[in-house]
Amino acid sequence: MLLGSSLAHAATLNFNGGTVSNCSQSQDGLQYTCASLALSSTDVIVIGSAYAVTVNSSLAMSYNQGLTMSGNATLTVKGNLDIKDINPPNLKVTGGNLTAEGGTFLMGSQEQTITANISATTIKMGSNNVKVTGKISAKGPVEIASGSVINGPISGTVVNILPASTRIQGDITASVSLTIGSGSQVTGNLKSPTIDLKASGLLVTGDVDASNSLSIASGNGIKGNVDAGQVTLDSSNAYITGNAKVDHITLGWQGRVQQTITCKAYTPSNPCSCVTNNSGWAFNEPMGPKCGPGTPSGLHHFQIEHPLTALTCQVPTVTVTACADASCSAVYKNGVNVTVSPGGEPTQIDTSGINPNVTVRQTTVGIATLGLVSTPATTGALVCKSGGSTSNCQISFLSSGFQVSGAPRYAEEAGALEISALQTSSGNRDVCVPMFAGQSKDLNLSCAYSNPNAGTLPARIFDSAKNNYVALAASDQSSCSGTSTKVRVTFGANGVAKPNMLYADAGALLLTASYKPDSGSDKGLDMSGSGTVIVAPQQFLLTKLAPTQRAGLAAAPLVAGTPITLSAVNALGAVTKNFGNESGVAVQKVVLGRNLLAPVYTGVSNPEVGGDLDFVKKGGVIAAPPLVWPEVGKINFTAALQDENGYLGSGLTSPGTSDAVLFYPHHFVTELVVKKVDLPGGAKTEFPFPCSAPFVCAGDRAVYSRQPFDLTIRAQTSGGVDTKNFDARNDVINKTQVTLVPYDAATEKNSYPPTAPSGSTLTDGAKAPAAVTGVPVTSFSNGVATRSIAYSFPAAYAVPKEPKALASPTGLLLRATYAYPAAGSVSSAPADGKEAQLTVLTGRLMVPHDYGSERYPVRLAVQTQYWDGKTWVTSLLDSISAFDNTLVVFANCKKTLVCKDFLLPNNTIVTYTVDKGILPPSKRLTLAAPGVGKSGSVDVSVPGIAYLPSTVGTVVFGVFKSGPVIYLREMY
Repeated sequence: MLLGSSLAHAATLNFNGGTVSNCSQSQDGLQYTCASLALSSTDVIVIGSAYAVTVNSSLAMSYNQGLTMSGNATLTVKGNLDIKDINPPNLKVTGGNLTAEGGTFLMGSQEQTITANISATTIKMGSNNVKVTGKISAKGPVEIASGSVINGPISGTVVNILPASTRIQGDITASVSLTIGSGSQVTGNLKSPTIDLKASGLLVTGDVDASNSLSIASGNGIKGNVDAGQVTLDSSNAYITGNAKVDHITLGWQGRVQQTITCKAYTPSNPCSCVTNNSGWAFNEPMGPKCGPGTPSGLHHFQIEHPLTALTCQVPTVTVTACADASCSAVYKNGVNVTVSPGGEPTQIDTSGINPNVTVRQTTVGIATLGLVSTPATTGALVCKSGGSTSNCQISFLSSGFQVSGAPRYAEEAGALEISALQTSSGNRDVCVPMFAGQSKDLNLSCAYSNPNAGTLPARIFDSAKNNYVALAASDQSSCSGTSTKVRVTFGANGVAKPNMLYADAGALLLTASYKPDSGSDKGLDMSGSGTVIVAPQQFLLTKLAPTQRAGLAAAPLVAGTPITLSAVNALGAVTKNFGNESGVAVQKVVLGRNLLAPVYTGVSNPEVGGDLDFVKKGGVIAAPPLVWPEVGKINFTAALQDENGYLGSGLTSPGTSDAVLFYPHHFVTELVVKKVDLPGGAKTEFPFPCSAPFVCAGDRAVYSRQPFDLTIRAQTSGGVDTKNFDARNDVINKTQVTLVPYDAATEKNSYPPTAPSGSTLTDGAKAPAAVTGVPVTSFSNGVATRSIAYSFPAAYAVPKEPKALASPTGLLLRATYAYPAAGSVSSAPADGKEAQLTVLTGRLMVPHDYGSERYPVRLAVQTQYWDGKTWVTSLLDSISAFDNTLVVFANCKKTLVCKDFLLPNNTIVTYTVDKGILPPSKRLTLAAPGVGKSGSVDVSVPGIAYLPSTVGTVVFGVFKSGPVIYLREMY
């Protein structure tokens, strides 16, 4: 047979100073203007360096056409410029400018590479990954294909970087919005009103400016500073390494700003007012958020908290705070020396900024005005606090009086109020001696609000005469008043009366006792004294919670639709409404935590929850943040005061505990384990087989029936993170299994497809296969299990005849389902999870028939094949299947052939691997020539591969093949 061919001759349009048909030139010959370019199918455009070509119409180039540019060459098209279909070797743009004025620039249907600046109204970088070195600028939208590499800045109105794995070296500016797909790496600054960084594995190395909103999905990071409006760091592990200046920021689970968050509406009293912290790290933890600007470096003024009265026989103490701002919401922490008058000693205030034990002294009766000198000096005036007043700097020193005190206590829990009656000793003015030993006295008692400086409820004192509690106000529901209430108390032998006190709210209460009888033996006495008692909320109480929830989702209320709140309450469960109204450095924050109830084993995961909460001016009740625990197990949510020194320095932390909540996996993921397989010659491929057109596979992967493959099952949170406690060590679940069922991939119905022929099974893939119904929890480690399985059709190729019909290629999805004890059912169904898909093929190994001379070897092109429903087709996707000579069987030798003569010598191993479904010419199954005088036939097969049952090929020796025939015709 003679083969003929013809080639169309390509034309080259050279724009390098010469004349080009249908195009005009400028006087200097550097500028060409063409009405249009009518190109034949193989034409090539060549634009030399420094030459410019303008085409006054659109230009679209096809696969066999070419474009060559270099240096400063310029191609400007008035309309669309479409080079997306040019075969990559024909696209030789190593420098220059490409412009589509008023139109769309398109490239990338092939994996194309160019070096040029690109500008257009719209830019689309196709469906294949492209590589561009140069500036990309659009008046409208820009779309960059996944896997692309862009070395240069990008600008447009709406910029969309498709997932996944794009690499960009340059700034990106979008006037409307910017979206960057998963896995991308950007080295450059981002600027757009709205920026969305899609999950996951995305990294931006540069600063980000998003005036409206910035969304950073899980696993993504910004190595730089952020200036933005509304910022969201999704769960989990989104991060910003620099500073963040924001209108508001929400930190999802393990979301982190490593430097300082600055609220644009900055309030010194609450620097983190714009932060919603669901990161799991509290504000005071090393990984938690830090808000600024930081504490002012200078010393502003001092604040002294002092009693209204003191005794001349004592050395009273006052609390001195070094304030860093006018409101004293921040303290000066660089250390300072102070001396308070009257009679004080030099005292050091350390880096805490507060010293509660600074002494004053006056030995004569009278009123003393407090003063303070310091090193370094202050810029602001001294502030004194006593009895709710911030302007009274006076202490009345008395020769006799009361000393009032009380241990810190929880709200509405009874505790003693200690009232000591003292006077100066007649023999030593530095010694106080008790009064009223063993006597009962009717004292005038009153209360006032120290911190907060206002309230709605009074203190109640037990009156021994009435055998009941007496409110130091008009009623139990009234505020403390300026008038006093008469209460009978009994003094002990040491001159101390200890009536019980109740207070239903929270705060520091100033209690004052006075005694000035008009008659009797005590007439003429005029005694008074005051002291502060701190009363903390008894606990923090959460709304009742539903007993179960899926990991990563917020716990739900027990009664659907009920808001989940956190309340500061007293011992009777009533809200302490004054909690949160404290002033100065006493502003309270509450920290969420958790108690792990189960499982309990070494190495159990117990991630942090919540963060710190702001109760400022909330009336003792706030809406709880999402109560999320991204793990498997049973916990209580806890809430307690953040300050390790307790409420107002009392040591009371008011811990509270929620109902127990059992968290179980949000969903399962099943995924194929794709293995890299080394091929002869150093090449690599993958298994399960990757599919390519025209063969279409579920999940783009395929295996043969009965061929083992590995499947991984992951128990995950709603954020797609593995739950480490779904583990063999978890005694709650380690006697159960995750059910595994195959379904039809197209319909997500019909388990164990196909329906005809029916009877498919899932096995362990062993030589003697056992049925598989699931994966035991004992196989899980840190939320992940991997096992080998195989899918078996009811029938396989057989000789001489299959007993049942053969299955056509069948798409599967593999669904994991689990009933968590005492919780609920979870699956990998797509509504929540993700399921592995692949196509299963009925396969066989086809050993062909052949014949030839006994003097020459016969080389058999053994094939791997699959049944397409009508016939056997070569498995072009298979470059993995292999066998060696030990599996080859020679049988049924006839005439003078001896089967054992075809065997290779002992200990000789030759491996045969198919390439695109067939043994390559140089590696075929070779039967040695039997030699002169030996002829006959031998049956050849390769049994032993369960998923590739073998045909039997008959090879005949002693029959000659005809030579090549050019033309044959029989004449009659």
